[in-house]
This record gives sequence, structure tokens and C-alpha cells, in this order.
Amino acid sequence: MLKVALDAMGGDKAPGEIVRGAVMAAEGSEGRYSIVLAGPEALVREELAKTGYKGDLIEVVDAPQLVAMDEHPAAVLKTKPDSGLVKCVALQKAGLVQASVSAGNSGAMMASCMMLLGRIPGVSRPAIAAEVPSMKGPVLMLDCGANVDNKPQQLVDWAHCGAVYAEAVMGKQNPRVGLLNIGEEEKKGPELEVTVHQMLKASSLNFVGNVEPGEYLRGGTDVLVTGGFSGNLLLKTMEGVYEVFVRLFGDALSSSKGAGIVEGWNYDKQGGALLIGLQGTGIIAHGRAEAPAIKAALEQAWKFASGDVSRKIAERMAAQPQPQA
Repeated sequence: MLKVALDAMGGDKAPGEIVRGAVMAAEGSEGRYSIVLAGPEALVREELAKTGYKGDLIEVVDAPQLVAMDEHPAAVLKTKPDSGLVKCVALQKAGLVQASVSAGNSGAMMASCMMLLGRIPGVSRPAIAAEVPSMKGPVLMLDCGANVDNKPQQLVDWAHCGAVYAEAVMGKQNPRVGLLNIGEEEKKGPELEVTVHQMLKASSLNFVGNVEPGEYLRGGTDVLVTGGFSGNLLLKTMEGVYEVFVRLFGDALSSSKGAGIVEGWNYDKQGGALLIGLQGTGIIAHGRAEAPAIKAALEQAWKFASGDVSRKIAERMAAQPQPQA
């Protein structure tokens, strides 16, 4: 049985909503995975007792140090090894769990995963990958904000990682890979996108060219590659659009069509974003996540780890031509 470590003190609503989400996941896991809650032991056990959980799929590991959302990522790794966030990743490094989840400081989670788990050889930088909605089902978008200053090879690496994920997790055969841009023409956009377009065009990927945001929403691609700055802007825009939907059309969302919007656009249903390109599984959940989102993030962690996606990405990258120095 796989084990997933969860940072019990990560996020705006920790530990209560985090622990409740762990209980929801354990009760729905059907024995596919168990959960390790990392946080101040007495406090976590107190929250766990409030839920009335009596099962054996949750254990608690003491991690007394706390990480603030605004702490410097590198400082967290060095000075707070006994925090829930770092402990979750360290447990994976030691082989005691197969995935790590935190709704806390995303930069610290990224740094911890980078330093403790390491990159897959051939992947220049890990990216944040998230399944985002379109009219034809989920699309994997990456990078969603891990890297705001990008080099062309990074986006090409992410395209390969995304294609493997789409095949292994989303069931897409020969997935369509698109490059987010302001127009379809090859020479459109900043120098980065122009260069990446030519590199993807020459790759072995099923590259469909530049994809405008509207075309992505219509379902024109399976994997959407972008720099972290623009990817994060698009992701947060979609989160805001969903909140506007709820405010304006709350009653209408209870209809059959409305249910589809809730399923695809509500981040509580998506759980978290995957740090892709690591030698392991790291999931960053939303800082505002409540119990249903934590449950979804744990399910996502299990899905990625059980699918052995990191190994499959490593095999894909090992087969790629090495970039020229």
C-alpha cells in the first residue's frame, strides 16, 4: 500500500481543515493508500480526535516547527527540518512514503523537493503542472508559477514531461501539445515563445503550434506549455472567473450544465498542482484549501505515484537528444 505524507500545518485553515481532509481521503481510499500527518503531534492528534476517526489508515509523525507563508524558501529548508512541510519530503527521500503534499509555503515546498528529492536527469527545472478545464475536458498546463524567468529548453523539457503525464494519467494517446501565445503564427509573441515554437516543431512531440487562451478553452490541446509567469496569471484568472460564476449564477450552477462548470472550474475538485520533473511526487495544494480540496490533493498524489509517472518521464528524457552547450 502506498503512503502519502501530508503537512498538517500547511495552509490558511490548518490544522483543522487539513486533518479533516485527511480523514475524508482515508475513508474514501478503499485501502489504496494510507496517510502520514506531519505536524505538532499533540495538536494534530487533538484535531484527529475531533473528527471521530477510528480507522488505521492515518498515522501521525511529530514535526513541531511551523513555517509561515512568507518565509524564504531556502531558509525553511535549512532552519526548520522538523516542520511538517520539510518532514513530509524527508520521509519520501527516506523511502517511508511515496508522495508528499502541502498547502503551505509553495516556494519552500518547491525548494525542499528540489534539494531532497532531486530533478529527473534531463529536466532543467521542475514545473508546477495543473489540470485546468476546457470545453473538451481537462488540459494539463505547465508551468503554473514555479519559474517566472524561463529559458527555451525549460519549456521544451516541460512539454515532454506533460506529454508523459497526459498519456499515463489522463489516458491521452499521442497527446496534442500546444504553446500558449497571443497568436497562432510561428513568429508571434516574445523571443522566448518564438524560439520554443521552433524547438517544439522539430521535436518528436505531437506539437499543434501556438495556442491562444480562447482556443485552449475550446479544447484545442491536451498539454499547454507556458512560462511560469503567464501560466500563473492564466491559472489565477480562471480561479477568479469561477468565483464570479458562483456569485452571479449560484442557483443556475445546481443544474446539470452548471454541475459541469463546478466539476471543472472549482479548485476544490482539482486538489493541488504537481511539481513535475522531480525524482518523486510533490503536490502543492491551494493555500486556502479546505477539507474537500485536501482530499482531492491526496487522491492526486496517489494517482501520480501509483502510475509511476516519474520513472516514465525519466525514460522519456533519457531518450531525448541532449541540447547543445
